[in-house]
Amino acid sequence: GTNADLMAAVAPLYLRGSVLDVTYGNGDTAGGWWRRFTPEPFTFHDLALDGVDFRCLPEASASVDTVCFDPPYVLSGGPSTSNLSGGEFQNRFGLGLQNGMAGWDGLLALVTDGLTEACRVGHGYVLVKCMEFVQDKFRDLPTAVIVHAASLGWHLHDRIVHHTGTGPGGHNIFTVKRA
Repeated sequence: GTNADLMAAVAPLYLRGSVLDVTYGNGDTAGGWWRRFTPEPFTFHDLALDGVDFRCLPEASASVDTVCFDPPYVLSGGPSTSNLSGGEFQNRFGLGLQNGMAGWDGLLALVTDGLTEACRVGHGYVLVKCMEFVQDKFRDLPTAVIVHAASLGWHLHDRIVHHTGTGPGGHNIFTVKRA
């Protein structure tokens, strides 16, 4: 199913009390997280909507029951694999050479800075959507997220794998090179 189907399915498990989505984007449309279910009370931020950077949230520490964090997690996307072109995608999230945050190191810094802030604001659960990908080599962002959260005193409670499409790796992998 879609991201909206997945969120509706996990909502009874984790979305109790106040919920904050720090990367809302178009969360209510086109398969976004909140198209089928919206928690109550619900607050959201998105740099493009309200100017709030998920690395510097205005909420007080430990003030939200569940924080939802869907950072960028694929650098190699371009016009054929994303609604945003590669440059526009990178600029929206502050990535790219002009910001000194290019490549894997830039993405990892962006995600861990955002996760640090999500963990500061949350006091119940922090739901993070991310995935492994290959860009010049295998990049295991979920493990990096788990390790960073552990360094902040958080622990992995659950791991949900959302598989879409057919075949190994999903619908847009035409030549399988890794399991």
